[in-house]
Amino acid sequence: MKVPKKPSGRKRSPFYWWRRFRTHKTKPWNASLLAKIKNGDFEYPPYFKQADWELYWMKEECNEFKKNYIGFDDPEKDTRYMDIRRKAYKRYNLLYKDGHETDNKRLQDLVDGFCKEFKITKFEVWKIMETFGGTTEELYRYVANKFDYNRLSKKKALEIFKLNNV
Repeated sequence: MKVPKKPSGRKRSPFYWWRRFRTHKTKPWNASLLAKIKNGDFEYPPYFKQADWELYWMKEECNEFKKNYIGFDDPEKDTRYMDIRRKAYKRYNLLYKDGHETDNKRLQDLVDGFCKEFKITKFEVWKIMETFGGTTEELYRYVANKFDYNRLSKKKALEIFKLNNV
């Protein structure tokens, strides 16, 4: 795992103090689904990787603290050492939670986008997504080519979909 240098000096928002890196800039709500896909709005969030980096930086900081420790007791029982670990684990947990929330929201938005653009149900989108093994853009092209829903009514599109799956 390649870990970047720990960033410092970035002005942090009091609402998201645990995030050390900038977030992904998404397209506006009225952009087309394909434009959002090309922008990477539905890709896997980087928060899980950043959470792992936090643990790596915690270990580095703890080892540095132990190396430079001047005291009589065990350095791991020092409150400053425990504060380092506490802050790192708090950041780790919040980043991990953000990663799950963001991933679920992006997946739900993708499904909603497919439903809106191609006039199919969520169940049908989930069924296609479970068996498809390519990228998000390839999935878009697959659905657009296989089920030409943009020119059909919802009722007709459902009939064609049912015929294809029988």
